[in-house]
Amino acid sequence: MWPLIVLTSAPEWHTIRQHVPFRGHHMSRAVILTPEEEDGLAKLGQRLKLARLRRNLTQVDVAERAGATRKSIVALEAGRASVGIGLLVKVLGVLGYPGRIAELLESDPVGEDVAMVHGRKQARRTPDDVADF
Repeated sequence: MWPLIVLTSAPEWHTIRQHVPFRGHHMSRAVILTPEEEDGLAKLGQRLKLARLRRNLTQVDVAERAGATRKSIVALEAGRASVGIGLLVKVLGVLGYPGRIAELLESDPVGEDVAMVHGRKQARRTPDDVADF
């Protein structure tokens, strides 16, 4: 059974609520996107489309090579947040960038600045911790 995606919106953010079957129950989790995050996804989608067109590939070509549907490629190029990261990785591979996703946080100046000011604190588990899934 595929997860059910329900989109809701407010003036300054959008929520994507994904209902995921889990042991006979439906769990729900929401991703709330700011306008800046939505713009980032839209730009990524535009860049993916431009890269595809530069290679003279159709959406069907990319979908077949990535093991996906044309509809999924359309959603990815539209910057829809409901598209899985696995599809993004596959499409990047089709376009000739199989390791590109790993480069995203290769440089992390914001995190390095925070670590210098506050010090790095490692998350620790206690024996009473229970997996939250």
